[in-house]
Amino acid sequence: MPPQVSNPMSNTVVSFQDVSFYYGPEEGVGTAGAGSPADASPGDPDALRAVERPEEVAEVFSGLTIDLPAGVLSLVGENGTGKSTMLLLAGARLFPASGRVQLFDRDTADFARAAVDPELEMERNRYVSFVYQNMEFETEEPVGELMEFVFENGYHQEGSATGLLEDAQRELELGGFLHKRTQELSKGELQRTIVGFSVLYGSRLVILDEPVFAVEPGRQERTFEFLTRFAADFGTSVYYSAHNLELTRKYSDHMLLFSKGGGMQLGATDELFSRETIEAAYKVPFDMLYRKDYLHRQMLSTAHPGPGDEDSGGSGRAEGGEGSDGGDPGPQ
Repeated sequence: MPPQVSNPMSNTVVSFQDVSFYYGPEEGVGTAGAGSPADASPGDPDALRAVERPEEVAEVFSGLTIDLPAGVLSLVGENGTGKSTMLLLAGARLFPASGRVQLFDRDTADFARAAVDPELEMERNRYVSFVYQNMEFETEEPVGELMEFVFENGYHQEGSATGLLEDAQRELELGGFLHKRTQELSKGELQRTIVGFSVLYGSRLVILDEPVFAVEPGRQERTFEFLTRFAADFGTSVYYSAHNLELTRKYSDHMLLFSKGGGMQLGATDELFSRETIEAAYKVPFDMLYRKDYLHRQMLSTAHPGPGDEDSGGSGRAEGGEGSDGGDPGPQ
């Protein structure tokens, strides 16, 4: 029987309706056409048969029905359980092979050509901004000028976001490098900058996939304190994934827990988050998950180094010397 996840909360933002999705041969997360081969449109029930080597298809979701609520939602679970794929589907960056994903009042299939249609892309971005995992880009203008441009050309109603630019720069601690270009930032600095861009644009939904893995722990918390305040003050929903379980526990209204063996649980964080529930989903003792989070951040930071900053002494590591702080994080 296709999985159907009940949602006791109202104010649905994204609705998955009998959604199936797979990655075809040689496709990966974020690949154009993933889940929808070139000769099959999004939602085409024959999409699976359009793949030349169906035995190599990696199915992620089959007949998934779930409503995702307004507010701050954290996606939690082991690698490979479908968190990034669900975020990409919710953000109209990927499209189902069959079924329907509804984003507010729009079928995400309406945005299937956004990557090649600038006007359609702008319309999609009015609905949802997306921060990809390991997002990097180079710019000619300094960060401060870019933030002003994003804010002035975004979708916040005039007069409704007075002071937001200054608040973002202060709360995300960006003041020390507003004069730099993005390629001159450390990985942690760049991640905090991109979080700033995402809130300044004014989309109705902000989606962030592992947005702070290279940020030192104290700044991770300050970043999410700012995000949750922003969501409450502006009525914007924020969906994110993060390996740091403490961020989920402290900075989400709801959590969607992916089990290692398949299946999901959706609920209020203060009700669903427990040692027993987490251990059952991950199939790992709770205390060991903090060690795994530490190693995961170390791996990502090593694989995607920045140019160094004032905290890492120009070492090229994530800010704060992440991954070499002399100890593992533990339960708080």
